[in-house]
Amino acid sequence: MASKKGLDVANTGLLKRTISRAAAGGGGTSNRALFGLSGKMRFREIPLDQIEPDPDQPRRNAQEADIATLAASIEQKGLLQPINVREIAVDRFMIIAGERRYWAFRQLDRETIPALVLDTDDAQALALIENVQRVDLHAIDVARSLERLVEDKGLTQDQAAVLIGKSQEYVARLLGILRLPAAIQEDAPQQSHVSVSVLMELSELGDAALQAQLWERAKAGLTVKAVREAKQQRKASSAALSPAPAAHRTTLRALHKGVASLRDLSDGGSRLDDADREALRALRTAIDTLLGE
Repeated sequence: MASKKGLDVANTGLLKRTISRAAAGGGGTSNRALFGLSGKMRFREIPLDQIEPDPDQPRRNAQEADIATLAASIEQKGLLQPINVREIAVDRFMIIAGERRYWAFRQLDRETIPALVLDTDDAQALALIENVQRVDLHAIDVARSLERLVEDKGLTQDQAAVLIGKSQEYVARLLGILRLPAAIQEDAPQQSHVSVSVLMELSELGDAALQAQLWERAKAGLTVKAVREAKQQRKASSAALSPAPAAHRTTLRALHKGVASLRDLSDGGSRLDDADREALRALRTAIDTLLGE
């Protein structure tokens, strides 16, 4: 007999909050835009015996060792990402994404599994959802698939986050890696040892030359911490080269006061001598230089 375990939903709170935010962002219309869901996107704990794999899924024959590794992780940490299913009959569901998780739960003799039920027959949407959840895809490819999902279906980042079981912040940062220079995006899938976290940090630099330099170091083992330190050094250098806006404003206020004082003196009958006039001309030239005029 299968052993009965407590609900294995370590990420349930995040998932439910995200679903609520996605629904609140536009009510029923917003949810219907999510692949024509007819207003429904339901989170359920479903008996495994009511779920079946997609017979057209090309990756059905996962390696036994791979499933065992995933099962051990779930046993230790819980299921952090529910599977996605669609209802094909009363109390019968077919997997859209998450077949490895399904088999891992089977291996653990669990009776139920957390699932996000999507009401859709959109073949393109189903393929894209499955694609963004594939464990063998590189982060660049996942980001591209997710970008297509967001653009083609008019999703918010919150809605996309629900579908891949991540936070909105993660989705935003993942999509951000598509801002990396084209050369890095082309090279990255061949450098599987470079983590998605490093790619995210690099994408937030905003300096193509520095990104290229750090990318070469990342391929040789540069850590996320080292990339963050490089970002901090760049910020510090920029701050040293550019006075803070507050400092500019303080100096300009002093200059305005000086001009006002000179005007008051002139109105009171005081006249500028030749040296004063020359000093003002020099000041005007310096201001024109600052303005580039």
